[in-house]
Amino acid sequence: RVTMKPTRLALALAVLVWPVCSAYEWADSPTLTDTWKAVSENDFNTLLALAVSHDRDFVHHRAEDGRGPMWWAYEFKNPSALALFKHFEVTEDSADAGGLLPADTFGGTAEELAELRADAEQRMPGIPAMLQQFAEKLEEVKRQQAERFDDDAAFEVDPAFDAGPQLDDEEEDIDQDEAAEEKRMPPEDDVAAKVAALKAKAAAIKDEI
Repeated sequence: RVTMKPTRLALALAVLVWPVCSAYEWADSPTLTDTWKAVSENDFNTLLALAVSHDRDFVHHRAEDGRGPMWWAYEFKNPSALALFKHFEVTEDSADAGGLLPADTFGGTAEELAELRADAEQRMPGIPAMLQQFAEKLEEVKRQQAERFDDDAAFEVDPAFDAGPQLDDEEEDIDQDEAAEEKRMPPEDDVAAKVAALKAKAAAIKDEI
């Protein structure tokens, strides 16, 4: 008779039944990628932004390997992320594709694991206020963007505005040629002066004759 140890039996059952027990499909996604990056880089502001700008179910989603935000919080020893995910009641009792629970990815001693959890518990009471403040800030940014858009739209030219008759290309060419000719022609005063000088010279020659 072959028997299995309880831990091995639990592992086998977890691997066999995870598609049935999981409420969400295990699949990679841009949101999970952003979440992993934020947790691994200890970027709590990005996590708050994701939490207030997305469907909050994203914290329960799982990647293709069966891991999700809670696994990464333990793996990267991130107490703020752990507090946020605990606030959203992300399960810690579900296993990934390899049969590992979230806490199993913690690379430290039992004492260090206890310290991480205690740190997260201390941060949890402040999570709702942080989410509220971040949501208000996001709404303010959206409002300012909308106002700037309205201001820009106000400066658009009214299609009904009449700027007067417009010259076509041929008329513009003629005007440019006339302007160039005017530049080449001497001023009228100079022409009159020259004519007067010529008349005076002609009169003088006539007198001499």
